Amino acid sequence: MGEFSIGDLVSLKNHPYNIAQNSKIGAAALLTPPIMVVTERLISNKYNADAEEKELISSQILCTFFNSKNSSIEKFWFKSNELSKIHNEKNQLNPENESETDYKSESKDLASMKRDFKNELVVLLTADEELGKKKMSWFKNKEEDNYKTEAFLEFLPPVMTVIDVVENLNYLKERRDPKDGALKKASCKYLLKCKWYNPIKQTFSEEFIPYKIIQKVSFSNDLLEIIKDAIIDKTVFSIVSNEKEIKFNNNKFKKIISFKEVIILNHTVKILYKDIFSNKLSTDNLENLNITSLKGNIEELGDKKYPDYTNSGYIKRDKLTWNKNKIYRIKYVDRNGRNTERYITNAELKTFDTEEADKVKFIVANCLLRHGEIRHFKLSNINERLDMKDEFNKLIKK
Repeated sequence: MGEFSIGDLVSLKNHPYNIAQNSKIGAAALLTPPIMVVTERLISNKYNADAEEKELISSQILCTFFNSKNSSIEKFWFKSNELSKIHNEKNQLNPENESETDYKSESKDLASMKRDFKNELVVLLTADEELGKKKMSWFKNKEEDNYKTEAFLEFLPPVMTVIDVVENLNYLKERRDPKDGALKKASCKYLLKCKWYNPIKQTFSEEFIPYKIIQKVSFSNDLLEIIKDAIIDKTVFSIVSNEKEIKFNNNKFKKIISFKEVIILNHTVKILYKDIFSNKLSTDNLENLNITSLKGNIEELGDKKYPDYTNSGYIKRDKLTWNKNKIYRIKYVDRNGRNTERYITNAELKTFDTEEADKVKFIVANCLLRHGEIRHFKLSNINERLDMKDEFNKLIKK
């Protein structure tokens, strides 16, 4: 019954995403039209009387977006042939055409809708796409071209609070053709009265918004509390990841992380964490994290430490013993003078003649920072060693 459905994300045909999804926007980024959500459709079953060939008159589409210039929800009518669909996961799930059963999906009574939505946090369906938009600027540094990428949040809608739910008094008005009963108008039966802070007016704004064009803002408070406690306690976790796994000598290693920060990005919660083996910082949405606690922090999962200033008997570095079956965390100064932290295993003390001196002591080991490749560490550059417990060795292997 039409090219678009209520809740579809659309924009004018000149939007860069119609050329390449999630592309970076350069040049005059402010000329980029907003991503909008289909709010209402006036379906045309008539043909153009003045056309040379048979031509169906375009349906009229009411679209909604957030205008950040005045912090307001705005609506505009377009002909369907002026718009293109912005493809994302939500649009993939929506049917191409609205069905006659759409009315049944709105069969809930007002009391049920109030229970479902009142006092909930919501945001326009455009929020994910607008939050992900990036713009790029070009500048020249000496003879090199350089590019700077930053967020482009011009139409990012705010998180709003639903303060009431009402029936759309125009829902049934001219909904069907009196001649054949065909659907003429597709709209929403219920409207949410939403409130948000308006920084332009320095006060609060309110708007009635169809419930089908918003999404609830929710996340796991239980998981968030676990992560907040882990940041304080420095507890480490294994995490399910699609990244290339570390494997060597018939062993596969889990990705082990420590949490660093909780970041609130409008309607989403992102978590900053560090891979303890690669030392790489990453972020992911809270709801995407699949984690298992290792029941302690690295110090608690370690055993003997060098140097140990709490022990009256000081052990010299070159007197340390190295067990090939253990995992060690070492703090090491590399050849460029940088302090690095490595996890190594299958460690063995060997002596080599170098250009600087003869019989220089090295630790030859599999380095987890280098995906288990063999690396040579000059013993004199190892400033700290923590012997990890056998329990840690078991916990980190698949």
